[in-house]
Amino acid sequence: MKKQLFAIAGLLAAATVALSGCSGSASASSSGSTTKMVIAEPVHGIGYLPLYAAIDRGYFSKEGLDVQTTTLTGGAHVNAVLSGNAWGFIGGIESAAIANAKGAQLESVAGVVDRANVYWVARKGVTINPNDIAGSLKGLRIAASRHGGSVEIDTLYELKQLGLDPSKDVKIINNDVSGSELSLLKSGQADIAATSEPVLGQGVSQGVWGEPFVSLPDALGKFAYSDIVTSKANVKKDPEAVKKFVKALSQGMDYVISNHDGAEKIAEKEFPNMQPAVIKSTLARTYKDKFWDGVDITDAALKVDLTVARAAGLLQDSSNPATAKNILDLSFLPKPQ
Repeated sequence: MKKQLFAIAGLLAAATVALSGCSGSASASSSGSTTKMVIAEPVHGIGYLPLYAAIDRGYFSKEGLDVQTTTLTGGAHVNAVLSGNAWGFIGGIESAAIANAKGAQLESVAGVVDRANVYWVARKGVTINPNDIAGSLKGLRIAASRHGGSVEIDTLYELKQLGLDPSKDVKIINNDVSGSELSLLKSGQADIAATSEPVLGQGVSQGVWGEPFVSLPDALGKFAYSDIVTSKANVKKDPEAVKKFVKALSQGMDYVISNHDGAEKIAEKEFPNMQPAVIKSTLARTYKDKFWDGVDITDAALKVDLTVARAAGLLQDSSNPATAKNILDLSFLPKPQ
């Protein structure tokens, strides 16, 4: 089993270095009053604002939790949890399902992003016929972030829905660096980008591409896109810490949903290099596309996520299929008032 898990964690060494000095699993401080938790993220993204808000507003602190985030690219966010260097990661449930199919024991305890944060944009000078998107895409190069990531999975699925063969009709370009699609299109190395906010807004403001010609939040609907995933061992070891974490995250979610001005101020702290106008337009799109709708994960939203991952060919779990029963533990969600 250990050999299987380390095989999954191909970037384990990088994750360990990045997290040196941090204890990933929930651990009490020397005073015994604070529980430290590291959440690994694949990118530093606007969709994760409810998590950032819970940290910024002190909701975790009030629960006796010291929650920190660390950005680990190339799939290392999953590996960090598998190795015990992070308590949890924020990302797609399909990443947990892919790991579980190879022997891991991961589960999601709360939702964060309820729509696919994926948009297709064309480099300036590349023409897409809205009445024949499939025909327009044939032969083009599509920058689709890292191999096996949510952006690529959703893009492969949507290409197939359009009747295209991703291995023959287009060329998929992968890059582990978040936001690399911006430079790839700017330099002419790719024609189309499958991108996410806030990079989408940056590309529009810089004139690299125009508005999206495909919006996957619209195409796929309610979707368990990014969630809090931890190991079943962590949940069993300290269920009270999980309960406190989910409670604080829920408060961060409520704050972002109800306080747009406050959310904008937190976004400005999290993305200091972004122009305020880009942050404003990015948040406007995020609210319009309904990224946030509480921390619950519906069976229907999970089904969409897993269906997309299987159809894209990245999730192969036919021998032990991921289901709501074996990959979700929503018992820690706050009770409705």
